[in-house]
Amino acid sequence: METRRLGASDLDLTVVGLGTWQFGGRWGGADDAGSAAACHAALDTGINWIDTADIYGQGRAEVVVGKVVRERRDDVIVATKGGVAWEMGADGLKIWREATGEYLRMALERSLTALQMDHVDLYQVHWPVNGVDAADTMGELQRLRDEGKIRWIGVSNYHHDDLAAAHAVEPFVSLQVGYHVMRRKVEQAEIPWCDDNGVGVLAYGPLAHGLLTGRMDEHTTFPENDWRAVSELFADESFADRIQVVRELQAIAGEAGRSGGVGELAVAWALRLPAVTAAIIGAHDAAQARGIAALAARPLSADEDAAIETVLSAHPAAAREYGHGEPPQRETV
Repeated sequence: METRRLGASDLDLTVVGLGTWQFGGRWGGADDAGSAAACHAALDTGINWIDTADIYGQGRAEVVVGKVVRERRDDVIVATKGGVAWEMGADGLKIWREATGEYLRMALERSLTALQMDHVDLYQVHWPVNGVDAADTMGELQRLRDEGKIRWIGVSNYHHDDLAAAHAVEPFVSLQVGYHVMRRKVEQAEIPWCDDNGVGVLAYGPLAHGLLTGRMDEHTTFPENDWRAVSELFADESFADRIQVVRELQAIAGEAGRSGGVGELAVAWALRLPAVTAAIIGAHDAAQARGIAALAARPLSADEDAAIETVLSAHPAAAREYGHGEPPQRETV
């Protein structure tokens, strides 16, 4: 599989990485044995990096990833994230954003314990937090890097001004951000900023959380333990329009002879920009993991790009901004 250098780091990432949000159980439940099998299968196909986070099952995903990594450390680059705090109360799980240096040091130590590792290759601040100075956040990450607990620093879900403020304190190598054909706002400011500053973009959700697999229709619903049951992307008045977009993209993929269908087309589209280093795709089990590697079969052609733009222009409502359960700022908790 093709690899690309991540920003100013020495990490050469395959253009598809395995995402592990599913391992935490918010996609209709999870099975740890199946999650571990997904990791092994992804690595067996040539994928060389796994992205996780402490909030995914409150350490559950990191424990699974760590067990796999210890069995084959030379085969895998490990990225994790910290910056979403949690507590279990009478009303269930409560989460909120935290990005102080003190919190991130604690979170990293907790992640290293879950992973059973002495360092991670890439540590990412999961969300920016209002009122937390970039010097506090980035200064502590610099110290953690100097202590050998982090090899490279990244951020996630940062907007343009957050990126500039953080980078001015301590240059980082990556921005992880949600990006797919119906979520393009980051093309206006964040991706150009990354391009100008040598920061690699890691695109999560390139398959629109399953929508761009082509397996859904207007009547698709989700169980209560699947976050998509309440996501605007799947539950608002534009859902039927998005399904129509997928059908039209499926036709483009068919005409182009893409055996991976609309999913392959969508991943090629996400990778078409030079600033995008890699796409993060999740899998529940080994079979799904083997399938995601094939989605990076070949680059997007100019004709495909133009055809996709025509489809999206005809369905503007399908690409409106949406939310899907982002953690609140800490002052709202």
